[in-house]
Amino acid sequence: SAAMNNSESSTVTINLGVSIEHMSSVQNIGVMQDKTTLVAKKIATDLFNYMQSFDTGSGGGGNMVVPKNVFERWMSRFEAKARVDPNFFMKNSDES
Repeated sequence: SAAMNNSESSTVTINLGVSIEHMSSVQNIGVMQDKTTLVAKKIATDLFNYMQSFDTGSGGGGNMVVPKNVFERWMSRFEAKARVDPNFFMKNSDES
């Protein structure tokens, strides 16, 4: 217990809730992680495809040569498209 000053006592109330749910409603908890990974993959694929559209092939050996400001250009394009359709990047790919 904590020491009290001037013999005053303070009361702290904590409410704790417990919910008993059917197993089928808690089995989808792992789905959020899967969705997050899918969204990250879709965004990364969108960036890769954008960068690849600038590649001249002069890098050789699987290297990509793109303008220095390609990321800023992609980010501006991404933000503009997301304002129109926040889920546009989920529709661009055949990956699932």
